[in-house]
Amino acid sequence: MANDTTPDKIRSIAKHLRSLSDDDLNLYIEDAKAELDEEKIPDKYRERLQRYLSAHLASLNVRRVASQKVDGMSQTFSNSDRTSVENMGLDSSPYGQEFARLMKKYTSRPSLKLTVL
Repeated sequence: MANDTTPDKIRSIAKHLRSLSDDDLNLYIEDAKAELDEEKIPDKYRERLQRYLSAHLASLNVRRVASQKVDGMSQTFSNSDRTSVENMGLDSSPYGQEFARLMKKYTSRPSLKLTVL
């Protein structure tokens, strides 16, 4: 059985999640595991997929600063509540996009190449 990902591994790829506790990140890890349990994925790829899906799920609830002004003490946060189609689902974070790419890579089956004579 493959090892599960860890909060430290998630923080290493998603620095903006450093402020989340291990308990918080463990909840996202459990959610990612539950999603992946429904898929037939070789054990050697599970930890990496859990890491990226966990980072994606955790990123959905974290407001990130898009711009900052020092003298005026102003901050602008990125808009994570966009409703356009291109910003929904796994495409809404780079971690979700990487998860989707890896899922496609690890779950795709080679196609049959038939020649009709």
